[in-house]
Amino acid sequence: MKNFKLIYLFLIVALIFNIQCGKAPNPGAELVWPAAPRTPKIKYVKTIYGQFDLERSFFGKIKDFFFGRSEGYKIGKPYGLIYDGKSKLYIADTSKKGILVLNLKTGTSNFFNDLGSFGQLEEPVYIQISNNNNIYVADTKLKNIAVFNEDYTFSHFIGKGGEFEGPVGMTFNQKDSMIYIVDTQDHRVKVFSQNGKLIKTIGKRGDEKGEFHYPLTIKIVNDTLYIVDSFHFTVQALDMDGNYLFNFGPKKAGAGNMARPRDIAVDSDGNIYVTDAMRNNIQIYNNKGQLLLKFGSEGNLAGQFKLPAGIWIDKDDYIYISDSINDRIQIFRYIASNEN
Repeated sequence: MKNFKLIYLFLIVALIFNIQCGKAPNPGAELVWPAAPRTPKIKYVKTIYGQFDLERSFFGKIKDFFFGRSEGYKIGKPYGLIYDGKSKLYIADTSKKGILVLNLKTGTSNFFNDLGSFGQLEEPVYIQISNNNNIYVADTKLKNIAVFNEDYTFSHFIGKGGEFEGPVGMTFNQKDSMIYIVDTQDHRVKVFSQNGKLIKTIGKRGDEKGEFHYPLTIKIVNDTLYIVDSFHFTVQALDMDGNYLFNFGPKKAGAGNMARPRDIAVDSDGNIYVTDAMRNNIQIYNNKGQLLLKFGSEGNLAGQFKLPAGIWIDKDDYIYISDSINDRIQIFRYIASNEN
């Protein structure tokens, strides 16, 4: 009897993997940019609409076989996002007013927006994770940064004292753990310690070099601040003291023309990626602002976008992009120079 049970279990497991792994491969050609005969640099990987699109763990597949698989959380109007480098993809879901967490290894999900006695998140748009695994969420309606513990419980606010008009993008300086926060409505970058003390501000509203008109997001690369200056249709590069260095992508005729830049990320070769919500593409520049490549177009097929917003690139050069109107995340991969 015991041997029969073992054989029965083996057959069930084999059947599960036949169902999961025996699907016919996608007959379409690999989607890459630029197209042949040029050397490809960007490769399409997959699209995620929600938990159901994630690969399940071994035991998860067994559970699904016996009890069925629920659809779980679906993505709705994603904006900022970040991958923790281990297994979890955090997505600021503006339609659900919270943070959706997709575990790309186990196929499970979580959702959080509870602020305890302060209510809940109202308009979360951007996420960062500190070295001690605290989760920082910019909420433009609440006009502050909500900080959560690793277990998704609320910890404290940054900016509850009225320091912000409308925060959006943010990034940590890995050298001193300061957090640089773009206050879009106040047209400044504000630098805080992790305990919430305002250290300094950078820039102001204006049309001169080093001044901003509705800046959105920021990235620090090799002691340079790259700031998406949305209504100047450009990315400005400043030194760590806020002094202007150069800019790229200004609104003018040419292939590098930005229309509605939204977010910024950097790959392992130091190339800078900018999402453009109006052109529905991703523009790639070198660190001096020279346009290298564009990929994407308007639509809902793989490699197409409708208002792309947030972008994150992990240490393995996987590129995660919020395709906001299409209610999905698209994943690509940069083919680094040492791979060609």
